[in-house]
Amino acid sequence: MDVQLLPARPELAPDLFAVVDGSRESIAAWLPWAQATKNVGDERSFLNGMVEAALAKRTFMFVIQADDAVVGAIDLHNVDHESQHAEVGYFLAETARGQGITAAALHQLEHFGFGDLALNKITILAATDNLASRRVAERAGYVLEGVEREEIKLLDGQFHDAARYSKLKREARI
Repeated sequence: MDVQLLPARPELAPDLFAVVDGSRESIAAWLPWAQATKNVGDERSFLNGMVEAALAKRTFMFVIQADDAVVGAIDLHNVDHESQHAEVGYFLAETARGQGITAAALHQLEHFGFGDLALNKITILAATDNLASRRVAERAGYVLEGVEREEIKLLDGQFHDAARYSKLKREARI
């Protein structure tokens, strides 16, 4: 399978919205913002913001394309250039899960983060119950640093514990 990362841009809004809309319930379970993305216009506005954030070097979002179809997104956010670290976030269409697409996208994102941005550390924060996301981190060689109590507020309005994983530049295969 050919997996590519496309820099986020407003022209990708219809395809990315289709992913969110088609997998809304499963995405929103862990990423509550999906409930507020109601139409292509909302997605386009968000992507415009991501273009601005990339120009400011704060967040770098990429749309995941697998075999020429948009299937999700991945980003580096909370980029701290002084301390040389950032966090990863990702989501994938239900129909694209379980095929190694997120792992391939994460590997490409590491090349960008550790290479182009000269980061030393990349972290992934996942709700402890989000086993699929945790498996992505673990299979990609991220180390569990610990569990942060009541770190994430989810759609149910409750705070949930989150597992924090990290990978250092010296541990990455780039």
